[in-house]
Amino acid sequence: MFEDVKNCGIGKFVSQGEWIHPDRVIDSYEIIFVTKGEVFLCEGNEEYHVRPDEVLVLQPNLRHYGTKVSKDTEFFWLHWYGNANLSSTIKHRKIENPYVISLYFRQLLDARVTQKSTEGMDYLTRLILIELSSNSKKTDVSHVAEQIAAWIKANSHLPITEGQIAVQFGYNPDYLNRLFKTNFSTSLKQYINEKRMECIKGLMLRDHLPLKEIAARTGFGEYKYFLKFFKYHEKITPTEFYRQYANLHINSK
Repeated sequence: MFEDVKNCGIGKFVSQGEWIHPDRVIDSYEIIFVTKGEVFLCEGNEEYHVRPDEVLVLQPNLRHYGTKVSKDTEFFWLHWYGNANLSSTIKHRKIENPYVISLYFRQLLDARVTQKSTEGMDYLTRLILIELSSNSKKTDVSHVAEQIAAWIKANSHLPITEGQIAVQFGYNPDYLNRLFKTNFSTSLKQYINEKRMECIKGLMLRDHLPLKEIAARTGFGEYKYFLKFFKYHEKITPTEFYRQYANLHINSK
C-alpha cells in the first residue's frame, strides 16, 4: 500500500504569538499532527478544527487555508508523494497513541537534520503512514479490557499497581493478567509500565521539562528510582534519550 511513498518535506511548526494558516495549493499530500494549541483550516468546502493529538490529512492540488486565528500553536507537518491516500480512512481524527507518532516524527526530523539517505527518509515516512492507518482500524477488544486500559492511560502519570486496579474494578489480579494477555498480548504489569513510559516520554518530547520535574509529575518519590526505571525500560538514560531526539527543523511561518 505504501511502497511508492516518497518523502518531500518534514518539519515542526511553532507559532510566535497569533497565527493563521496560509492560503495555498500544493502538489503533495500533507499530514498535520497538532501537539499544542489549535488549527482552524478549510480544504475545499470542508472546515476542520484540529486539536492536540489529532491529525488532518490534506489532499494534493486542492486549496486549503486558515479560517481563524490561533495562538501558541505547535504541530508536526509531513509531505509525501505517492498513492497512499489516507483521507478515506483517517482524514481528521484523534490519535489513540500520540507518543508513538511523535517519536516517529522526531526520528524523521533527526534523519533530515543529519542528512540520512532518501531511502531512510522514505522508510520512516511509511512507518508514520502505517501507524496512522493502524490507529484507524477497530480491534475486537473486550469491553472490560478496553475500560481498564482507558483507565490506565488516564492515570499513567501515577504509580499504579496491579493490586490497585484489581480493587478498583473488582476483579482477581490473575484474571486481569489473562484478560490483558488475550486482548493486548501483554501482562497487566507490562501494560502499566508501557503506558507510564509513554507518559514520561510524551512529557519529554512535547514539553521539554527538566527531568526532576518529569519524575515528580509521573509519581516518582525518588529521582534515582525514576532514572533506574527509565533506563530499565528504554535501555538508555533520559539524558541520552533527550540527546537522541534533540535535532528539530522548526519553522514559524
